[in-house]
Amino acid sequence: MAQTAEKLKGIIFDKDGTLFDYAQVWEDVLKEGIDKTFTSMGRKEHHKAKSALLKLMGIDEQGKCLPKGLVFTHRPARILRRFLVYCLRYRVNAIKAIRGYHQSVKNSEALLTEKLLKMDFTIQQTLFRKLKEAGYAIGIITNDNDSSTALFLSLMGLEQMVDFVSSRDSHYRRKPHPEAFQSFCSKAGLNTSEVAMVGDTITDMLFAKRSKAGYTIALLTGSNDRKRLRPISDVIYADISALLQDKRIFPI
Repeated sequence: MAQTAEKLKGIIFDKDGTLFDYAQVWEDVLKEGIDKTFTSMGRKEHHKAKSALLKLMGIDEQGKCLPKGLVFTHRPARILRRFLVYCLRYRVNAIKAIRGYHQSVKNSEALLTEKLLKMDFTIQQTLFRKLKEAGYAIGIITNDNDSSTALFLSLMGLEQMVDFVSSRDSHYRRKPHPEAFQSFCSKAGLNTSEVAMVGDTITDMLFAKRSKAGYTIALLTGSNDRKRLRPISDVIYADISALLQDKRIFPI
């Protein structure tokens, strides 16, 4: 957590669940991926197993995010263990499921493009413009891949306002390791205490803590894990629009 009220000059955002509501964008993509995976395994009508897999990933039947979803954790061993338990319970071939799922997500850009083109990102664009006007260096550090990250930033109208991007394909170690944060600071000429971190998961908050961020903001549009986010963040907001009124970000 922040120890001083040092002037902030940089800000880093996670992508999924931070720049936008995770379920709003990814629910249909995950559902389609799961459908194609089960179809490829000859189990298209196994509705109970498909519903359970969506829930395991982190989205319930009402389209709400579940804090314990696999997409919101950074621990590979835990992810693998829970996935294998799922496969045993529903008699799903783990190797075929993993291959099918990754292939379907890899081919999901058309669906993502269609969805993103229908969404309104005025608030995000306004926020980023205000940040640039205030002199901020802006970074995006995500565990998504280069292609998907570039697609999102372009269709959201944010691409030209971002100074630094680190994705799963970058050479930096993944969050919560502080390497990408440190690289952002180095390239922007900033101390870590001059940089705010905005994220939606425990991983993001641990990333901020290990990076010694000057200000840590948790949003509830991703993991929605208010109980666990509160102790390790400086402030919690419902969504990204609240940053426009944040007095640490915009003191004047």
